[in-house]
Amino acid sequence: MAKATAIEAVLGHHVQALASRNIDEILKDYAPDAVLFLPSGMFKGPEGLRAAFKAVLEMLTPQAMANLKVIKQDIDGEYVYILWSALPVVPFGGDTVRIHNGKIVMQSFVGSMGS
Repeated sequence: MAKATAIEAVLGHHVQALASRNIDEILKDYAPDAVLFLPSGMFKGPEGLRAAFKAVLEMLTPQAMANLKVIKQDIDGEYVYILWSALPVVPFGGDTVRIHNGKIVMQSFVGSMGS
């Protein structure tokens, strides 16, 4: 159970960092060699992640972040599956995440984008 709590702490910090639109705080959640898979491509390491989250924050407006709702979240050891929405930008999104030693080492996102 303690491990799930540590995983949830990383996820909680990640959502707070996204909501505050602070890329440096967002990057603290990731291992130096982390990989992020998005529909727009694969991003790796601190510089790749910084570029990816700059684009993500342009899309996820403050209004969308205020409307963020977690539909479902499953945690199994180091693995997390999250279904969510952030209207009007993301009516339906899903992330699969692996968190190892308190850092995100892999994340993939897929979702439908609204207008």
